[in-house]
Amino acid sequence: MKLIKQSLKLISFRFTKRSFIVFVINVVAAFLMTVVPHLNVQQSWVSPLPNKVDTLQIIEPKLKQKDNNFRLTVPGIKQNFIPIVSAGQDYEEASGFGVIDLDSGEIIASKNLDKKLPIASLTKVMTAVVALDLADLDENFTVSEKAASQIPTKVALKSGESYSLDHLIKHALISSANDSAQVIKEGIDKKYGEEAFLKAMNRKAEILGMKNSMFTNPQGFDNSNHYSTVEDLSILSHYALTNYPFIAEVVGEEIIDLTNNWADRRFYLQNWNGLLGIYPGAKGLKIGNTEGSGNCTIVFAQRNGKRILSIVLGAPGVLERDLWASQLLDLGFNRVGLDAVSVTEKQLKDKYASWITFR
Repeated sequence: MKLIKQSLKLISFRFTKRSFIVFVINVVAAFLMTVVPHLNVQQSWVSPLPNKVDTLQIIEPKLKQKDNNFRLTVPGIKQNFIPIVSAGQDYEEASGFGVIDLDSGEIIASKNLDKKLPIASLTKVMTAVVALDLADLDENFTVSEKAASQIPTKVALKSGESYSLDHLIKHALISSANDSAQVIKEGIDKKYGEEAFLKAMNRKAEILGMKNSMFTNPQGFDNSNHYSTVEDLSILSHYALTNYPFIAEVVGEEIIDLTNNWADRRFYLQNWNGLLGIYPGAKGLKIGNTEGSGNCTIVFAQRNGKRILSIVLGAPGVLERDLWASQLLDLGFNRVGLDAVSVTEKQLKDKYASWITFR
């Protein structure tokens, strides 16, 4: 009996102590809920998990540093891109073309101005622009196995080698090197995050007002979701030439020798633009070719202080590409009162024969 009484006393003590603790906790909680909201105290809740940073939030300010106010216009028509087509000319066989006054934005002649078309390595103009927005020319990027294994055109970079952005852009713009374009993409991705470069290319297109362009790779490989238009490429070309002196200088060079006294002939860079040195005042910009796109070119020339841009998409061959581009330049310069140059097939074939390639 005595043992039972002691047990009951112990249970009562435990119950009382536990109840007291619960009572105190409830009182404190009620006090905090009542008083804290009336105190001028900022609460800071720190998550133990790191916040996921949106890549575009980091890179977008860099993409917007250089403004673009260039727009295409048709004389007498505002905000209406009705193509002006010149009848009876061979260049009408192209998938699309345009002749643009680079100073005024006037569309002198065009076909399929806003039609989405594959653009092959004309893509690399955007590759160069975005690279220069997001990195410095003296930054070095390392060649991966994937980059080294890109299909031609390439400069045969080797896995593990390291190159400055300066050289990589020259490879890509002059010799249309797919491997160098891949190194640029991977270098920017490593710096800013996975797929940062492609996100930047497409965001840059939006910023520039390129309404009918999309990029899925930095080289220009055929893809149903990789395309642009004559109109958008005109905007991009003007922007690149106006805001990036490095690009404007590089694309006008017929040959760039980065071989270090011929120690490595991979880097004797031949510009495959057939109008350089043939059409007076021609200064670039980019050529391209894939099975899906045909032969493409963006070329501009300056004569008597006037700048005319010629774009040809979907020519059947290199000869037609350059010949048609020259005829379109003639059309443009004739519009501003200058005589036609009339480049011949023989001139172009002689030019092609002078190109140096290394097997």
